[in-house]
Amino acid sequence: MLTNITFGKYYARDSVVHKLNPLFKTISLIIMIIAIFFINSYKDIIMLTSYLILMIVYSDIDIITYLKNIYSIKIFLLFILIIDLIFGSNINNIIFDLYKLIFIIIYSSALTYTTSTSEITYAVERLLKPFNNTIPVNDIAMIITLTLRYIPTLTMESDRIIKAQKMRGINFDSKNIKTKITSLVGVFIPMFILSLKKSESTADIMDIRLYNYGKSRTNLRTNTWKKIDTLLLILNILILIIVIFY
Repeated sequence: MLTNITFGKYYARDSVVHKLNPLFKTISLIIMIIAIFFINSYKDIIMLTSYLILMIVYSDIDIITYLKNIYSIKIFLLFILIIDLIFGSNINNIIFDLYKLIFIIIYSSALTYTTSTSEITYAVERLLKPFNNTIPVNDIAMIITLTLRYIPTLTMESDRIIKAQKMRGINFDSKNIKTKITSLVGVFIPMFILSLKKSESTADIMDIRLYNYGKSRTNLRTNTWKKIDTLLLILNILILIIVIFY
């Protein structure tokens, strides 16, 4: 039921995208999200889609895996479509709005698919390093990455609980509202307890890794900035300029 949600998972591969610097991938995500809100023509969509397809191909991850995330947000896509129709938006605006959400989901998925949790933490810490004296950079980085990591974990656990409840005779497909609410309560309570237990174990792990004491930490892997990162960053900036000004 919930296993279609793959956002937040990491797929270990030896692809070109996996080898890119996690800092570049994080900056690239920010640039592309900014760019996507300025699209106003189909040439922008073609350009961004071409870049997205190349990224998917070079990530060495099956395209079906990316499309699963689109299927999981079908309700949101339908909601956007209905809102646009209510406010009398033309067909072009409807297409642009739907495309923006689809692009952001796929591009964000690429970051989590090709970058481990520790590397995302490293990238966020480096990105926020100039603000280290004013905000708790390490804590913010961990909150972001743990949130991403919890999505697939909790969805898998939810699916297990639902299957266990079905074996006990609970009907999740009932049209009776009262029965549906009772069934969902039987899922939410175990999920809440599970979340608390995982939060406690995560807090212990963070203590061991010196996240709570302001001490310096070392990374298992040394992430070096390569020429390809510079070239792709320039390409990203050019795409942003073209989308905004042309």
